[in-house]
Amino acid sequence: MVVGAALCVAIAAYAVHYSFGIFFKPLAAEFNWTRAMTSGAFSLYMLSRGGFGILTGWATDKYGPRITVAAGGFFIGLGLLLTSQISTLWQLYIFYSLLVGLGVSVAFAPLVATVARWFIKRRGLAMGIVLAGIGLGTAIMPRPAGYFIDTYGWSTSYIIMGAIALTIIVLAALLLRRSPEEKGLLPYGGTGVAKSSSLVAEKGGISLREATRMRPFWVLFVITILFATCLYMVMVHIVPHATDLGISRSVAASFLAVIGISTIFGRLAVGWLSDAIGRKPALAICLFSQAAVVFALMGISGVGTFYVFAVIFGLAYGGVVTQLPLIAGELFGLHSIGAIVGLEMLGTSLGGAIGPVLGGYVFDVTYSYHYAFLVGAIGLLVAMALILFLKIPSQKLGGASLTQ
Repeated sequence: MVVGAALCVAIAAYAVHYSFGIFFKPLAAEFNWTRAMTSGAFSLYMLSRGGFGILTGWATDKYGPRITVAAGGFFIGLGLLLTSQISTLWQLYIFYSLLVGLGVSVAFAPLVATVARWFIKRRGLAMGIVLAGIGLGTAIMPRPAGYFIDTYGWSTSYIIMGAIALTIIVLAALLLRRSPEEKGLLPYGGTGVAKSSSLVAEKGGISLREATRMRPFWVLFVITILFATCLYMVMVHIVPHATDLGISRSVAASFLAVIGISTIFGRLAVGWLSDAIGRKPALAICLFSQAAVVFALMGISGVGTFYVFAVIFGLAYGGVVTQLPLIAGELFGLHSIGAIVGLEMLGTSLGGAIGPVLGGYVFDVTYSYHYAFLVGAIGLLVAMALILFLKIPSQKLGGASLTQ
């Protein structure tokens, strides 16, 4: 029940999250904004989503996911309703970037924190199933969003999306529970005695403050920034880039759908794989694969090759997103996992803020995305190298024994 409810929340929230690229050109054309100006709204959205993610992660640790996630659904609906009525750039930045950012922030840290507490055995697979909702949302929304825009215009389309997201998220939130102990149950795979992970006791762990004093926390934070910079540069600009090459908007939107579908398989497959070979090797494989296809993106122009890119990029992307919270849980335990993942998500938001604006600026200056994609791919290779530094020296913190 918990996994299914969390999956529904992820689908609805990330359908909104990844639809911005579909609305990109209609918004820019309507108000005569440059691509950098339009991208800036998504960049600010990513920052607000990350900042609020710390708050919603903490709220989940303290008050549970039901109230937290339901409130997020309300703010998504409200933010999109107000966005549908904008007439100036600052309104887009307030209503979409801040309100929708607050709403969508409930769709990562609160969900992964909740699922982590419900599973000891097969935690990687369970996390992969929930985070597959990100891919499903990405896959489901592009074509309907394109149809709504073509039929009703961008304003009415935002109202429709807001109503759908609000309904699904609030209803699903009612089924969430903070931990199995609330229902008198053990976590899946539990034996009544806390089972130790490779690094931190499952029932132990350290506080957010203690985690931020440790080098591995900041190494993981930088990895997250570099990954997100490339990811969101591609996700926001892939549709404009493809249409610049003469591909129709509906076909270009389908590339996002293929990425979304591929992330589903990536999350499930890499979640299962990491249970077998370890989190860090699985993460390294995904980052390398993603870097390779982003390098290739600079030279492709045909529809078929775009689909190949979308499949590989989506598989790798799905795998990375599944591993990051799992690695955080193994490094720092579950005591404050919501707050820790929430703060790590700020790295996603920083990268998500940098990537779209960087891509838009490079295009405005050079009339090409070539150098933007090059920088993004190099960043992924640097992130892969940093995995070597994800180690914790032997010590005692927060009652948990941490070993390398």
